[in-house]
Amino acid sequence: MIEESQPDMSFVIDFRFMEIEAELSVTLDHLSAIDRQLPAIQKSERERLELGLEGLEPDEWHGTLQWIDEFIEDVLPRLHYSPVLVQLWAVFESGIIEISKYLQRKEGQSLTVDDLRGNSDYERAQKYYREVLRFPLIEIEGAKEQLDLLLVARNAVAHSNGRIEAIKPAKLERIRKWEKERGGVLIGQYHVSFPIGFVKEMAHNVQIVLEDLIKRVKSTY
Repeated sequence: MIEESQPDMSFVIDFRFMEIEAELSVTLDHLSAIDRQLPAIQKSERERLELGLEGLEPDEWHGTLQWIDEFIEDVLPRLHYSPVLVQLWAVFESGIIEISKYLQRKEGQSLTVDDLRGNSDYERAQKYYREVLRFPLIEIEGAKEQLDLLLVARNAVAHSNGRIEAIKPAKLERIRKWEKERGGVLIGQYHVSFPIGFVKEMAHNVQIVLEDLIKRVKSTY
């Protein structure tokens, strides 16, 4: 009698949460693409705008050139980098909620994240992991502080496109504190800008938090 060979389970692919990982990967690739392409975009836009300098009087010429410099060096990067913060938060928040539903099924819980009270999906999710699932959402030191700041930055972009007058004073103060203590945020007269260094730091934080959560869930279940 010939014994049937057993499958080598080391080669079985774990497809759990692969869509979350793909969403994160695409977002990080998109950020890298912006970083690579922005210098060429700035160069092209400057050349286009400087065509309008021809024929201007000296005072008007200098004023217009100053506006062009500010637009190329400050406004364009803000317009390209800021939306990535919104995308990063969407990947993070939807990811932790999707994982919570998986844990809910595994634990046989009747309650869902939506059954809990809170001011936001993130607040409800934190409470759900802590009080219902009793499974740590974040175990990396300092990561929660950065996620809280990412949420503030995300809201500043999503709700007002970084316009200072539309940001609530308490939220703006948190951004000012970060700028003072760690830098990486630019608070101008009318807008808050989040340069590439800040966006990359937030992206890295989202990446390590999600990867750590997924790893812990897979090792437990």
